[in-house]
Amino acid sequence: MKNNLKTVLTVFSMLLCFSVFAQGPPGGGGQGGRGGGKGQDRGGKPDASEILSKLDTNKDEVIDKDEAANDKRGKIAEDFDDIDTNGDEVIDLDELKASLDTRKPKKISAKKILKEVDDNGDGTLNELEVAVEKKLELMDHFSEIDTNSDAELDLDELKVFYNSQDKPKRKNKD
Repeated sequence: MKNNLKTVLTVFSMLLCFSVFAQGPPGGGGQGGRGGGKGQDRGGKPDASEILSKLDTNKDEVIDKDEAANDKRGKIAEDFDDIDTNGDEVIDLDELKASLDTRKPKKISAKKILKEVDDNGDGTLNELEVAVEKKLELMDHFSEIDTNSDAELDLDELKVFYNSQDKPKRKNKD
């Protein structure tokens, strides 16, 4: 009888251990505690769609500044203007994905640059405005960007310039 009870207790203990182990670490994590569960990357960080669903309280599929203020880490609110690459005052899923992808450079919005640098509000940038804001790339290429030679950079000229910068450069094979 003692051996049967001992065997039953051993089997029960083993089943209990297996069930606890199969659940993974406390608080989830999934996949045996290796991270990388649904909605997370391999480092255990939430992905863009998970962040959007948590912060988008009004369910309009974008994050506005008020919603970004609810980010517990404060990172999205702090970097809001950098993440909002098109300058429309909201962060959409594509912008959020791009901000989390540190492997590729962020796309520069001509509209946002114009809004940031246009000190006199005339809708164009002159060399003084560009110099004051220390936009070195624009300073170095000002005459090249100013295709109509009016000493002002307008939105269309900026778009052409930044779109040409986004295209991958081909390496010369000599």
